[in-house]
Amino acid sequence: MIDKMVIKMDSPQVYADITLLVNFIMDFIILWATARMARITPVIGRIVAAAFLGGLYAVGYLLPQLYFFYSFPAKVIFSCLMVLVALPLGSWDVFKRAFILFYAINFTVAGATIAFSYMIKADVIGFNSNYFWLVVGVVCALLIGTFGGKIIANRVIPDLLKFRVEMKFEQKTCTGKGFLDTGNSLRDPLTNKPVIIAEYDFLKDCLPGDVQEAMENNHDEGRMLDDLIVSSWSRRLRLIPFTSIGKNNGMLVGMRADEVKVDLGKNHPLYKNMVIGIYKGKLTSQNKYQMLVPAEIVEGG
Repeated sequence: MIDKMVIKMDSPQVYADITLLVNFIMDFIILWATARMARITPVIGRIVAAAFLGGLYAVGYLLPQLYFFYSFPAKVIFSCLMVLVALPLGSWDVFKRAFILFYAINFTVAGATIAFSYMIKADVIGFNSNYFWLVVGVVCALLIGTFGGKIIANRVIPDLLKFRVEMKFEQKTCTGKGFLDTGNSLRDPLTNKPVIIAEYDFLKDCLPGDVQEAMENNHDEGRMLDDLIVSSWSRRLRLIPFTSIGKNNGMLVGMRADEVKVDLGKNHPLYKNMVIGIYKGKLTSQNKYQMLVPAEIVEGG
């Protein structure tokens, strides 16, 4: 059995081997979770090496004479080294993503552990703090590595790509959620401006009665267009050519809006006389958004 190296500080006693072990395990799990979240194939040997470096670095913190190596810049540099050792990074962009995720997971695990300790009052029930933090931290990191990618892909990223959009047609306003669609390259053939695609059900209340009748009562596109041409909004009417899978040389009915405002948080870009392509189906089964917003419109903000 290896004798414990004891470093006596004021109080309490801190065991260097326990510090090494606890930090090695935590760094290993966090680096593994980072690889998973960054979509990088984990290389166990590299992660072990980086985690061992992290454990040694934690032990060095117990030695007052090494305080210079634990300044904020030094910690950031050492974190970079750990990520570089642990993960096969093919480019600068991959490194940036992995480094940000490494810190994000660290903060998340630390916050969750502290919150959990307060919730169950670990000190009161007499848990050993080293092992308590280790167990809770490992569980948190494992959950992040296992399910974090799915949560980000299914919830976080879609939420980041949704924007509040307000459209004005004369005295009426329609407000809903738009989703950033980098594949939406539709353009108004008259002005060459980008086109927003919106669900008919979302726009319906902003359209006059004769336009609604033309859109709803005609299953034949030709007859629908004939009715729209003689409607009260004929001057707003646009026919937008498009190509999709299974349909070449298609035509999408569009209506010109007086104003379109996109809520980007700090910025609220406003566009005049933008054409809105009308889609009679549903863009999402769960009604999470009602419009597809071209990237050009968002970038303009």
